[in-house]
Amino acid sequence: MSDAQQRLVDESEIRRIRRLWAFARDQGDWDTVATLFHPNAPVSISWYNGNAEGFVENSRKLFGHNKPETRSKHWFGNDRLTLNGNRALLETDVEVRARDMIDGVLFDFTYEGRFFDRFEKRNGGWKIAQWTCLYDADKVAPAVPGTIPQGFFDGLMLSGVESRIAYMRFRQKKMNRPGVPVIIGGTAEEAKLREDAARWLRQATT
Repeated sequence: MSDAQQRLVDESEIRRIRRLWAFARDQGDWDTVATLFHPNAPVSISWYNGNAEGFVENSRKLFGHNKPETRSKHWFGNDRLTLNGNRALLETDVEVRARDMIDGVLFDFTYEGRFFDRFEKRNGGWKIAQWTCLYDADKVAPAVPGTIPQGFFDGLMLSGVESRIAYMRFRQKKMNRPGVPVIIGGTAEEAKLREDAARWLRQATT
């Protein structure tokens, strides 16, 4: 196999793993999700900051307590893949759609962002070595128009950088989920993440 052919195979496999993660996660197939990460891969998302094993364990518990009206989906758009030997960076546009009943009102939440992944090939197989979500914007709408009580969102921070995740924070608080620091798109935290990732990529074994 030529170098060009091998590169196409590697790129296809990396994207396949990320897509499989989304499908398995949304279906609650946590055994499959667990196979897509390298051991102790760091995970940083809206409600969890730790390693992949902890993410899978906590996700399994949360999924088991979902109410019948609760559901969520991950939709992927454009991506950018940078490959260097046994390492790769994959940045993917993502939209997360979630439906939840909050204080008797059924809401549809939408989060727009990007998955920023480090992939590494070990023992001949690609897996996720680090996963971070960059958050760009969010919005919310009632599933049934006109059902939001007056003043329901009073006090919500809708200015400044944190306004990009105001509804996410609101949903977390109402669902008693832990609030953790999140990386918001276009900030110094994102710039630092990219610098560290670029340095890591340059150190790949070719």
